[in-house]
Amino acid sequence: MSDKIRGTIAVLVGLFAMYQSYNLYRSGRQDWHFWLEVIAGSLLIVIGVWRLMRKPFDPSSELLK
Repeated sequence: MSDKIRGTIAVLVGLFAMYQSYNLYRSGRQDWHFWLEVIAGSLLIVIGVWRLMRKPFDPSSELLK
């Protein structure tokens, strides 16, 4: 599986976690479940964007140096 697909999946799961944390916030539950979902969602979004923006490794560029 390529980095683009993994990055897209990570961003989607991160957005879902942020949506779940928003629902917890609206219902008034700001316990450790809420904070865990906020942290996990943000981390997944950051990792997903990093994977999407990263250039793929090119082994032939090492040979040309």
